[in-house]
Amino acid sequence: MPTMTTREGVLQDFCGPPNNDSLIWPDKAYGYCKELLVFDVTSYALLAVASGLYIGQIQYTEHENLKRSLAVRGRLSVSVVTSFLPVLGVILSLTHAKKRLAPVQYLTDSCTFFAWVVHSLYLVKLRRTGTKHVRGHLPVLLMWPLTLLSSVVKVARVFRNLAHKDRVELDEIARIVAFVEFGLQLLYLVSLLPSRRHARKNYERNRGRPIFPSINDDATDETSPLVGRHRRSYTLDEYGLISDLGIAEEQGSFLSKLFLWWIQPLMKRGAQGELRNPEDVFRLPKSLQTHHVENAFGRIFFRGNLAQGVTDYSGAYDASRGEDPHMPAGSLFTDEPLHSFMGTSYSSQYDDEVPSYEVRNPKSKSARPTLLRALLRAFGVRFFSLGIVKFICDMLTFAGPLLLNALVTFMETEKEPVVNGWLYALGLFLSSLIGAFLSIHYNYQIFKILIRMRAALVTTTYRKALVVSSTAVSQFTTGEIVNFMSVDSERIINVCRSFHELWSLPVKIAVSLFFLHQQLGLAFLTGVAFTLLLIAMTKWLTVKIQKYFEDLMKHKDGRIKVMSEILYGIRVIKFYAWEKHFMRRIKELRDLELGSLKGVKYLDAMCVYFWATTPILISVLSFATYSLLGNQLTAAKIFTSLALFNMLIGPLNSFPWVLNAVIQAWVSLKRVKGYLELQELDPSSYYNPEGTMDPNSYLEIKHGGFQWDHPRKTESTPEKDDSKTKASKPSGNDAEGMEQEEEEDGAGTLKLSNLNLRVGRGQLVGVIGCVGSGKSSLLSAITAEMTKTGGSIGMTDLIGGFGLSPQEAWVQHATLRDNVLFGMEYIAKRYRAVMEACALLEDIRILPAGDQTEIGENGVTLSGGQKARVALARAVYQDKDLYLLDDPMAAVDVHVGAHIFSQCIMGLLRNKTRILCTHHTKFLQEADLVVVMEGGEITNVGHPSLILKNKDLLTTLQYDDPEDSNKDGTQNPEEWEEKKNEEEDGKLVEEEEQDVGVVKLKVYKAYWNAVGCVLASSVLIAMFLMQASRNMTDWWLSYWVSHTHSSVPINASSSPGVLLQGGIIRERNSVMELPWTRTNLTSGDNLVFYLGIYGGIVGANSIFTLFRAFLFAYGGLCATRVVHKKLLASIFKAPVSFFDTTPIGRIINRFSSDVYTIDNDLPFVFNIFLASLFSTVGAFALVCYGLPWFAIVLLPMFILYIYIQNYYRKTSRELRRIESVTMSPVYAHFSETLAGLPTIRALRATERFRLENASKLETNQRVRFCSFAVTCWLSVCLQMLGVGIITAVAVISVLEHRFQTVSPGLVGLAISYTLSISSLLQSMITTFTDTEKNMVSMERAQQYITGLPTEQQHGMYKAPPSWPQHGQVSFKNISFAYRPNLPNALDGVTFDIQPSEKLGIVGRTGSGKSSLLLVLFRMVEIQGGQVTVDGVDSAHLSLEELRSKLAIIPQDPFLFIGSIKENLDPTGQFSDADLWSVLEKCHLKSAVQSLGGLEAQAGEKGRKFSVGQRQLVCLARAMLTGAKVLCIDEATASVDMATDRLLQQTIRQEFASSTVLTIAHRLDTIMDSDRVLVMSAGRVAELASPGELLEDPTSVFYGLVNSGSNSADRFV
Repeated sequence: MPTMTTREGVLQDFCGPPNNDSLIWPDKAYGYCKELLVFDVTSYALLAVASGLYIGQIQYTEHENLKRSLAVRGRLSVSVVTSFLPVLGVILSLTHAKKRLAPVQYLTDSCTFFAWVVHSLYLVKLRRTGTKHVRGHLPVLLMWPLTLLSSVVKVARVFRNLAHKDRVELDEIARIVAFVEFGLQLLYLVSLLPSRRHARKNYERNRGRPIFPSINDDATDETSPLVGRHRRSYTLDEYGLISDLGIAEEQGSFLSKLFLWWIQPLMKRGAQGELRNPEDVFRLPKSLQTHHVENAFGRIFFRGNLAQGVTDYSGAYDASRGEDPHMPAGSLFTDEPLHSFMGTSYSSQYDDEVPSYEVRNPKSKSARPTLLRALLRAFGVRFFSLGIVKFICDMLTFAGPLLLNALVTFMETEKEPVVNGWLYALGLFLSSLIGAFLSIHYNYQIFKILIRMRAALVTTTYRKALVVSSTAVSQFTTGEIVNFMSVDSERIINVCRSFHELWSLPVKIAVSLFFLHQQLGLAFLTGVAFTLLLIAMTKWLTVKIQKYFEDLMKHKDGRIKVMSEILYGIRVIKFYAWEKHFMRRIKELRDLELGSLKGVKYLDAMCVYFWATTPILISVLSFATYSLLGNQLTAAKIFTSLALFNMLIGPLNSFPWVLNAVIQAWVSLKRVKGYLELQELDPSSYYNPEGTMDPNSYLEIKHGGFQWDHPRKTESTPEKDDSKTKASKPSGNDAEGMEQEEEEDGAGTLKLSNLNLRVGRGQLVGVIGCVGSGKSSLLSAITAEMTKTGGSIGMTDLIGGFGLSPQEAWVQHATLRDNVLFGMEYIAKRYRAVMEACALLEDIRILPAGDQTEIGENGVTLSGGQKARVALARAVYQDKDLYLLDDPMAAVDVHVGAHIFSQCIMGLLRNKTRILCTHHTKFLQEADLVVVMEGGEITNVGHPSLILKNKDLLTTLQYDDPEDSNKDGTQNPEEWEEKKNEEEDGKLVEEEEQDVGVVKLKVYKAYWNAVGCVLASSVLIAMFLMQASRNMTDWWLSYWVSHTHSSVPINASSSPGVLLQGGIIRERNSVMELPWTRTNLTSGDNLVFYLGIYGGIVGANSIFTLFRAFLFAYGGLCATRVVHKKLLASIFKAPVSFFDTTPIGRIINRFSSDVYTIDNDLPFVFNIFLASLFSTVGAFALVCYGLPWFAIVLLPMFILYIYIQNYYRKTSRELRRIESVTMSPVYAHFSETLAGLPTIRALRATERFRLENASKLETNQRVRFCSFAVTCWLSVCLQMLGVGIITAVAVISVLEHRFQTVSPGLVGLAISYTLSISSLLQSMITTFTDTEKNMVSMERAQQYITGLPTEQQHGMYKAPPSWPQHGQVSFKNISFAYRPNLPNALDGVTFDIQPSEKLGIVGRTGSGKSSLLLVLFRMVEIQGGQVTVDGVDSAHLSLEELRSKLAIIPQDPFLFIGSIKENLDPTGQFSDADLWSVLEKCHLKSAVQSLGGLEAQAGEKGRKFSVGQRQLVCLARAMLTGAKVLCIDEATASVDMATDRLLQQTIRQEFASSTVLTIAHRLDTIMDSDRVLVMSAGRVAELASPGELLEDPTSVFYGLVNSGSNSADRFV
């Protein structure tokens, strides 16, 4: 009966006095209350929910919309008026009604008001949609009739009351409101009648133009020139309009932004599988766009010193010279001004927003703030202000336990008013709700800062690369600089997520310990002491981790640097069969890296173990101390303390990771800071002012001194000193070699001294000298690429730049036309003239898509001569006043060289100032001035008639070599025939492969196998045992307090005057209520038993946690070792065709970013996911065990959870894949820029490249931002789910507080775990998604491990050790095509080469010359025929055996990082005496001695040597092998004539008994050959001695020789 009375009281308080005025339930005492709840509250709540959902979904205004629709306007007016109706009714009732309104009526009116307000906002947004939604969206349209039904019920009730006077009557106000509401509902119904055909339409103007155009959007419109090859592709909706998602957040309402509902269009695309490329996601808001951030940060970091370009040449320079109204006097086409298309259609959008900054000397501290200070000034205010939000979030986390404490206390007290319970429940709901929203938006805003910081760091790093001097940047390799942009910048920005935790986590720990003191008194100091001891241990661990991590980064840089060089020289490595050697080098570097990684991982495992077991160890120590002090444990103390211990888990576990992240960021910040402080180009100090020069001179150098050495570092760290000591010892170790290269004093490196030169305007100046004399360095000194040590240099037009054609041609990964235009506008007449002058028209005709054919990365699909001519055409098209030409004829044959000289240098450039470095002295007969260089000095200057009288220098170019050399006419790897396999659009490199859908099970299986089945199973078992023992400790505490009974009061000595009565501790006149308090106290007799079992379980948990931590760390190391090993092997086994069509940046991304993810991120996140999974299962099990009714809530919650995570994962994983794909172009473009910096700077294209980098970066930023926004949307959903769970538990507790049917121990246990379920669910889904995201890196690695084509490595049998003895080579009916659908590159080729025969090979473009060598070395597989060497079929031998027994001198000299000795003899087979002997024969001995001997470092890509010297090193390699078959592929193209003659003589002597196949560049090199093989269209055209062929005027060879306008008699 008391229970029934209580229920009646609750109903009466909520519904008012009993009232049978119900139309549906007239016989029920509270039927009217039920009717309001069922019809009114439910219907309006559903309408509000449906309307609210679509408010966030309507993101942008459609072109054809409903803004002029009268029906929608009328409906909006009705909704607004109806929303005020319940408010008016309540006000009138309070002022005029006699009866007091019941709470249920307030609830009903509130729901009605809120629903109509939300619906009005929905109708406002509806006006933006298309006419098909004139009646609204279907779900909203279905919810509105429920409200109409509610109005009908109200009116029916009024009529019934009027007909039955005996019933309780509604007051007059309620009647009026009911009729007015019904009338408004009828008006609403009328507004629904017009269909889409009758709707008045509004047409939006200027559709398709974003308010804030993003830097990677097309800026072209109908008036813009159609230039550039990158165009955005759009999909169209049913109205033919662009289905662009628009700008993120731009049109979202407040509620949409609060709930992040504006992301729904993107989620829908992902769920429908329509996310394929970056254009499918939102564009960035203006504040996050790359150009905006770069501008804002640049004004701080560069002190706001604006200039017109990235590099300040005499104050400013214009990236588009054509826009200057004053064209130079010698312009190629004065009637056709040039315009940079980047200037007109791209950067013009940001003329007022994206200025560039003047470069100052970074040595001056006042000129520029440090990187850290600049970051703080740019982002510090907003970042630190978010700390206030973080503090509020942290404090709200303690509101939950405190309110739950009060709620449980209320449950144990019968006399406390019911309203207090509702207030506690409401407080719990509001605190969890507000805390959830603040936490989500705190992380969201932090990520926005992170995005901006990344844009600032990457653009600043790139800008620095554009302005840093070549001598200064030589301290770092390309791999290291790319790491600054990729790895280090990521670590720096990630500190945003960790910094606030540095103070937040200690605050959380301190507050938790304070409340523990309230529960356990001084006994909590045991836990504090243990915590302090653990913090000291953690500090020691973090110091060790930092040291290991610094070593890890150093070894990683070294590995990436060597891997980058290997990929650049992969063709030479395969020719020499050096795969095993270089794999061993990479393995050694990888072992060093894994050694440091092992230290990091094992120390991290110790941190995980200590901090994971800390809460349990603290609890057992605290409870034991509390009991041993004579106190009695109660359920209240145990579970209150247990809840606080659980709150310690997060901060304590996170603290070491936070410290680790901050340490990593600090290390990376110092690395990037060192790079940004490098010496920059300062044209104002390098060049003399223009007014100080002779008016008749264009270039003046007086007493000039220049050097390549970079300035020494002024600061030295202990680590650097260490490395110096190591580097001083000769060693083959790569890491030491790299340090040695950086620290050497520069002895022996080339220096230019005492240079005096004056060049007049319009002159042609020839520069000659032997190999290594300093010719190329002179041009570098003119372009300011060297360090000036003395004297002066002046130039007339610095702003215009130089037309530079370097000896090592740099070609972009773009179409042929784009390479030539180089950002300039396409002018047909000018373009054709340039291409004709540079002898490229014939090449264009052969290309599959003409000049729109895509060129591979680093120009791998072009021959050396073609690359040289493309580079020359690029320089000529730029129309500069000064041209620096570094032997452009060296890579082409005679008649092409003559054509270039006559038509280009003396034709198009006849009015220009030209400095030509060359070995071809015939061309210098027409020069105005000849400069002779020797040993870095100018030894002679004069007119050609005087200088060229010296017979040692006079080597006329009478060699009428008719063929297109392999550097000119044929494909280096695979000739023109291979190009023809491409599509007609000329696309060579396909888009990077990208899987779709879920990460396949085979990827997880591959990772499982990489870890090892036994080890992986052991990890799972250890995790299961750890979690089971963890839950057992809490269950045992519950069992302890539930099964011990004692009536002994609390120890009076410890708590004087304290009595326990009815769950309330009374102390004198004060009352303090405790949760879960019972009079059941633990018995002293059982204390040892229960405490002993508890300690035993805790000990077992500690052991299992230790096993889990170290087993997982070891498993991760095993996996990453196996994956890298397989990935490396797969790359080395791939054919050269794979490297021709795959950008090196894409491969490097696998070895850099993806391997790093597999090393660090994947094991870290996977570990957390498994821990969250086991914790979630354990929590659900215990909650259902302690509170069985929770199982009813569990089923629908589980279904909703599965739906949310599936919906989220579909979008998230695709965004991750797109993000990975868009990241590669950023790195590839950066690497390409670093390779071509001298050309970019000389041509004054730095500004355009900066904008291109910003464009590629923003494409990646868009995807990254949307990916995190989707994660925040998930947090909103899961947090709301958690809030619902907590609220439901609180409400049920209030309703059931009179039914105490469960033991207090189990109730406390269940409720304490319920608080953590929400965070566990979110942790599980986010870590699972992050695991899937990081598993994409494993997927990408697996693509290369299993999906790459491989060469046939093994042979059928092994040749004799002495093979080949004679060197007889036979080609028998060889047929070969590069692709199945292409014509044969070699078609029935048959010929024999006798032992020791010298065979010259000639032929025009595409004739098949290089294909012969490729077939001989099995770089390609033939379709028919047989190649034998000394009678042994080469197809039956292993590749290593075949290639190692042959020798080749390739056309592209490749030197790698390491000593000269290693470059000559990587396998260590020869003595130093042998090496010195071949160096002397190759005329390199003096050069090597000047560098410091055989142990001297060759530099990155052999930069310590000139190009000619590098070719001589390759010749020395071949001479060391003593092979019986030698192939020479234009080995002496870059050496002077005198050296060439000496080398030819050396080759004849050293390889007199060897068979030599020579693809000729200079015809005199093959005129003494035994026979000449003439190739034509893949067939043998002629094979005879040179004399026989020249005697026959009808022979092809005779025609080739005479095509150069020289007499054949010269060669006979």
